Amino acid sequence: MADVSDERVRVRVWTETGPGRAPEQRAGVLAAPLPQTAVCFSGGGTRSMAATVGQLRGLAALGLLDRVGYLSCVSGSSWAVVPYLYAADGGDRLGAVTGPEHLTRAGLDRLDARSLLLPATRRFRDTLETLEAGGTVRPDEVWIRAIGETFLEPCGLYDSADPVGFGPASGSVAPGAVGGAAAASRCHRPQAAQPFPVVYSTLNWPKTRSTRQQRLPFEYTPLYVGAPQRRVLWDPQAGARTVGGTFVEPLGFGGDAPEADVDADGRVAVPPPPRPFTLADMIGASSAVATSDRDVRAYPHASYWTLSADGGPCAVNDLFTDGGDVDTLALLGMLRRRIPAVVVFINSVWPLALDHDPRHWPQSGQIDPAVAPLFGQPSARWPHNRVFPSPAYREVVSAWQAAKRAGRPLVASTRLWVDANPWWGIEGGWELSVCWVYNDRVATWEAGLRDEVRRVLPSSAGETPDAPLTRFPHYRTVGENAGALTRLMPIQANLLAELAGWGVLEASDTLRAVLGPGGPRCPPTRPS
Repeated sequence: MADVSDERVRVRVWTETGPGRAPEQRAGVLAAPLPQTAVCFSGGGTRSMAATVGQLRGLAALGLLDRVGYLSCVSGSSWAVVPYLYAADGGDRLGAVTGPEHLTRAGLDRLDARSLLLPATRRFRDTLETLEAGGTVRPDEVWIRAIGETFLEPCGLYDSADPVGFGPASGSVAPGAVGGAAAASRCHRPQAAQPFPVVYSTLNWPKTRSTRQQRLPFEYTPLYVGAPQRRVLWDPQAGARTVGGTFVEPLGFGGDAPEADVDADGRVAVPPPPRPFTLADMIGASSAVATSDRDVRAYPHASYWTLSADGGPCAVNDLFTDGGDVDTLALLGMLRRRIPAVVVFINSVWPLALDHDPRHWPQSGQIDPAVAPLFGQPSARWPHNRVFPSPAYREVVSAWQAAKRAGRPLVASTRLWVDANPWWGIEGGWELSVCWVYNDRVATWEAGLRDEVRRVLPSSAGETPDAPLTRFPHYRTVGENAGALTRLMPIQANLLAELAGWGVLEASDTLRAVLGPGGPRCPPTRPS
């Protein structure tokens, strides 16, 4: 190996070796193997953040988090999952589920100063605009800093004047499995080895907005950062680029590419990044909503390089956007890992339409638009996401509709055949147990509320548009309240979290069956 400067740091890198072989799944990397179960939380801004807090409360109350290997999250749900796992007092900040009969209007109108829900009520837009107008923060760091100050600073996980990186939980990695960067003393770490968090964003290449711009999944974990699936991309102006298939320790991510080869132990010396890659960088990239009129300089950027057999690594200052641009359900990365038992929380802005006939693909507004593409509906937004046989769509949606008509939480437990998806690196020909939980109104929960609370819920389509709970529980991802970008009122955040948490408790038998050994005992839906 070539001589390198003492200023360089040695980091562990991994190259992808196929489905079910993520770095943490390989022998000798983690001190103990993870349970092969996952809970996936969809994106959706502070709506999803509030619902995710409630769902974590329910899972914690049932003792099911001990059975979960992965917490998979994207965009707004990462604003809840990351503080919960990384903050020293994340469990205390989570809070507990309150039964509907015990909820009061006065209690719903306030939040404890230490609650994980509190950042959902902060004035994120004001913070963002102040940073933009100040002129002292680089355009590509404005969003990151606003996210850090809003969602991480309250629980001690962000300080713009003293940025700190992140790494694996203490004692979770086998001796000698990672490079020297992971031994850094100042590092945010999850409070436990499991659940193992995976956060997603989207790598966009080339940066210039056009119909040719390619969007690739990008993953952040305590152990590594990188894009799965090595690909060779082509653009008429930018030429060819090899990208993906390389994972780098977080504490070594964001700097220049190595000048020497990786050694026999999978380590390489790299220049230290200009500043630590932080939790704010991670969840900021995951939630950076892409809009057609936004200057590309205002999106998060980070230097990413891919080990290449022909010509060596090349670092590119890549543009990153919301992980929902490729998978807003945070599911497909778990299928690439071949996780056989999964719970998916779909914290959607769309109510489920009871007049939707699931024998046919849905029309706009009848159901969350990310669901049907998983089963083969053509989709311009998510063209690569088919992983299940089409007949299973009817099975899932019919179960949700039956639950909604009965006034129960929208929960559907299925056993599905997985189709091969080469674009995502998903191997086909295996069976998956999935519990699908859909965010919607639940009549039995509402019937249990006190009159003073039930009266503030909308009872018909004629509600005034400025009523705070008119769209409950389907708050808009952006602009739910006048003059706000993501901010919710305390009653909005509290009531959604309580509904979501209660729904988890009500579905306890189904969730235990999926997250317990073996999954549900029902035949899989196979291709016709």
